Amino acid sequence: MKKILLIPLMLLTMIPMAACSGSNADLILPEQQPENSGSGDEDDSTDPADPTPGGNGRYLVLYCSRTGSTERVAQQIQKVLDCDILEVEPQVAYDSDYNGMLSRAQEELAAIRQGNYPAIKTSVEDFDDYDIVFAGYPIWYSSIATPMQTFLHNHASKLSGKRIALFATSGSSSISTSVDEARVLCSGATFTETLLLTSSTLSQMESRVSAWLETLGVSRENNYPSTSMNLKITVGNRTITATMEDNAAAKDFLSRLPLEVTLNDYNNITEKIFYPSPALTTTGVTRGCAPVPGDITIYVPWNNVAIFCKSWSQSNDLIKIGHIDADGMAALNVTGNIAVKFERQ
Repeated sequence: MKKILLIPLMLLTMIPMAACSGSNADLILPEQQPENSGSGDEDDSTDPADPTPGGNGRYLVLYCSRTGSTERVAQQIQKVLDCDILEVEPQVAYDSDYNGMLSRAQEELAAIRQGNYPAIKTSVEDFDDYDIVFAGYPIWYSSIATPMQTFLHNHASKLSGKRIALFATSGSSSISTSVDEARVLCSGATFTETLLLTSSTLSQMESRVSAWLETLGVSRENNYPSTSMNLKITVGNRTITATMEDNAAAKDFLSRLPLEVTLNDYNNITEKIFYPSPALTTTGVTRGCAPVPGDITIYVPWNNVAIFCKSWSQSNDLIKIGHIDADGMAALNVTGNIAVKFERQ
């Protein structure tokens, strides 16, 4: 069980449509930390606690929610995946008065632009056991709701190398600005396709969540995290295997399986390559490799995966993430492009 420091839950969610329109996004706001404008009923307990667990320990759903919209989406993701879920809470409860909420949101966003993040209660010790971390939030003035901004800022180093799937709710705003913010806050993480539900699409939540999760290639079928670093590769009617390295890049690759791709012939059958989307994480992974036939690598400048069919010289731009077992390269060492399927063994 992951160790998580958390002080008990309270709701925080989507500001209604008027606050999401972005019309007040350029207001000049105070630069200091916002004053306590909450209801005053916060809990000062510091006892450690765990997230609400599901049967699938590979995924964690984090969310902040004020009116309940983002919470509903988070619960739907948790329901489909049967995974762990945890609410990100502000240290001080938000005012139930709408205008007071708008004022505090503006103050906190202005404070964040000055590098001052409002306090939150939620702290996660590590994310090591999670393949994907889902992070959901309402969009406030085109930005990530401030509690989630604080959480991502506080946990940036722990989330480095992890795969993050963002989902958001808003009245009508785009998700694009908030995605850019998340990439800055957690520059070492890899971000997947996003999900946005607005006032006009929230009624379609169940179908949109299911379609999104299918796009990400995640499901509740594998109810227990796989610790195997072995890979099965189907090439036509032949199955070969590979053993993956124990590094963050290889684990990111494994987290995306099953994966069907076309391996393109490169440099006269020197390599078989493809471009994963999004790019595999390479932050903090040791570089440098003199590849031999069967090595599975990442060429960092191009973010492509390259399976070497021939030996090549030492390159500090290569990261080894695995090796084809035994005589498996015979299935790949052929002229032309090849359709393959990667799966966990």
